[in-house]
Formats: sequence, C-alpha cells, structure tokens
Amino acid sequence: MRWKPGPGEAAWLCPGWEVAAGFGTTCGGLSPAEATSEARQAALAQACRRLGALAGLPEATPWAFLKQVHGVALQKAEGLKAGQAHCLGEADGLWTEQPGVALAVQTADCVPILLLDKRRRRVAAVHAGWRGVWGRILPKQLELWAKEGSLPGDIQVALGPYIGPCCYEVSEDLARQFSTRWGAAVLPPREGAGPRVDLAKALEEDLWEAGVLPEHLQSARLCTSCDGRFFSHRRQQGRAGRQLSWVYSPGT
Repeated sequence: MRWKPGPGEAAWLCPGWEVAAGFGTTCGGLSPAEATSEARQAALAQACRRLGALAGLPEATPWAFLKQVHGVALQKAEGLKAGQAHCLGEADGLWTEQPGVALAVQTADCVPILLLDKRRRRVAAVHAGWRGVWGRILPKQLELWAKEGSLPGDIQVALGPYIGPCCYEVSEDLARQFSTRWGAAVLPPREGAGPRVDLAKALEEDLWEAGVLPEHLQSARLCTSCDGRFFSHRRQQGRAGRQLSWVYSPGT
C-alpha cells in the first residue's frame, strides 16, 4: 500500500489494484461539523464528488454510500443513475457489480475494508467497528459473494487505518469474548493499562478461515488515534469528522 498524492494536502492510501481505490485522510472527508449535521447525507454526497474529481474518476460516476449503524447488514448497489450520489439506507457493507460505480464508507476509528474480485468484476466497501467485527460482517460479505460465484482465491482485500491495539482499550469482558473467539493473538501485551483488542487481527483470522490468500491481503497498520492525519472518535472525544474509503468498480 502506498500514498497517492493529490492537489494541495489531499492524499490517500492506495492498495495499487487495477481498479481505483483508496483510504482517505482528514483532507477530503467530512469535517466534524458536517459529521454531526442534520444535512450529513448532502455533505457526504459533496465529499464523494470532490474525492472523485481528485482521484480522476469520470465526472458522471455514480456514488453509493450508507447510513452506517454499526450493524452487519449488507446492501447491493445496482441500477444507479449516472452523475448522482445515492444513500442506500441503513447498513454497514456495500457491494456492486454495476460497472463504473464508486462505493464509499466513512470511519473515524473503525476498520474500513475494501474488497475486489477482479474475475467476477465486483467490489465492496465495508465499515467494521467492534460490533461489526463481532457480528462477522466480513465473513457475511465473503459468504454472500461465494453464493454469487466468487472464489476465495480470487478475492483481494485491503484494511485501512483504524484505532490500533496500541490505543484501543476495552473492557475486561469484551477482551475475554474476543480472545475466546479468535484466540490470544487479538490481545496485545498489556503494559499497565486495561486490556486492548486488535480488530484487524480478528478480521485477518476471518479471512484465513474463509480461504482468502495471505498474499491477497494488504493492511495499512496505521492507528487513527496516534496519527493526526486521520480523524479519531476516541482521540477527539466524540467530536471527530469522518475520512472516506472508496473503491471504483471495473468498467465493462
């Protein structure tokens, strides 16, 4: 994964796929005011269009995003009209086979996940906080694609910046639940503070169980709480904006 520069301070992390995709920073995302505004969907649509222009996507690209609710529901984007930004309701995973569509999820500590099946020409964008990881939203997306003909060996996955195990302190009960399900590897060594959980490590275990190849996984391994280039709900005490992560579906 590498940094892709844009005009001014705009930049994103790029997995280097054959389709355009990236994990954004505070530049180009939703500001703290926009993230809490009643007009949030309109602001998100504007942010998507700005991002598309910076990324060099066609002006008529339709965008799709969600009203994210920290659940495990998945939504398919299809029949989208050119040049429009569409909110497809309450869900936390979004996928499409429609050519030339851009999907976006917003995060400020949760794990943004992008997926590509080049053979089947489909992409997905998933938002996973601890509730989504615990609810197995990523395996649900992989299982859905498997029913639609995707093979695990064809799927490429990129995990973006999230609140890392250095900073993600949780309750004793939640740490115990995670270690029971995914093993002690999801709990980093304790250094005098409370227990911590590595959400990305749990997601990786889910990927291996589903048959995704290790060489098809990229992980940014950047902590949103430590790194000021990203919004962080915890570091900013609930007053954070949202960075956008996005993927553009293959053309015909």
